[in-house]
Amino acid sequence: MIQFTAHSQGRGSFEDNLLPSLVYICPIVLDHEGQAMHAHAGHAELLLVREGIGVVRIEGRQEDLFPGDFVLCGAGEPHSFRAKGERPAAVVSCGFANLTCRGLKENCFVGSNDRCIVHAGEGSRPLDEILYVLESVVDNPQTNQEELCSYLSASAVTVALKIHRAAAKQAEQTHYQLGIRTQMYLDRHYLENLTLDSIAQAMEVSKYHLDRVFLATTGCTPVQYITRRRLAHAQTLLASTQQTVQHIAEQCGYTNYNYFTSLFRRNVGITPREYRKIAQGNMPRRNN
Repeated sequence: MIQFTAHSQGRGSFEDNLLPSLVYICPIVLDHEGQAMHAHAGHAELLLVREGIGVVRIEGRQEDLFPGDFVLCGAGEPHSFRAKGERPAAVVSCGFANLTCRGLKENCFVGSNDRCIVHAGEGSRPLDEILYVLESVVDNPQTNQEELCSYLSASAVTVALKIHRAAAKQAEQTHYQLGIRTQMYLDRHYLENLTLDSIAQAMEVSKYHLDRVFLATTGCTPVQYITRRRLAHAQTLLASTQQTVQHIAEQCGYTNYNYFTSLFRRNVGITPREYRKIAQGNMPRRNN
């Protein structure tokens, strides 16, 4: 037996502890045509994939969904769902009204800046188990059916939001790790002939995803980071050697001397020759 001790209740999932109302719960089998784009004005919808592979369109993008993945659609949010390919997809759709998630407008599961698609896989099993119980209560009317549906709906939403938060945290950690891994890769290879495509291929992600994640992690794009590292290396060589500026430019990955000089001046504020004189103590630095 697992012992559980209830502690004092803190801030719950819902404003003023008002529980949501179940509008419907409906298992659906969809084919490749699926649903047309639609929205629900008066309630939010939770859609969970049980079998097969589906494709959801929401928030202007399209994503594949696998068993255990689910979508949290706020009221008025246009969306559609269909099976991918010829094999059907089994889903369960739940509508909730009077949904007052803490800090959000009515009938919304998540904020406008949060992802509404949750790739949970096996992690959504507790949610699916609650939904199976909720289906059973709806299919077998009882004297306290409405009360049971309200409590089970609140449980389903609470568990879905918990899974959503865990998935968001995991995604954030994964993005951070990708950003740091890319930064380490660039630190080793920045003098080579790199492109965004080749970097993305090395990281095994799309270049668009890599660009966004790296920018969020470091504050600059991979291409900008390469430029900064190359110019920093050029500054070191200018300050510590007597190599020609042309030779230093080539060592830093720039075969075009004029382009290197222009890039250096744009980023450092002075030309490579002026930088060398200042760094080697042969010229006072100009005051801006």
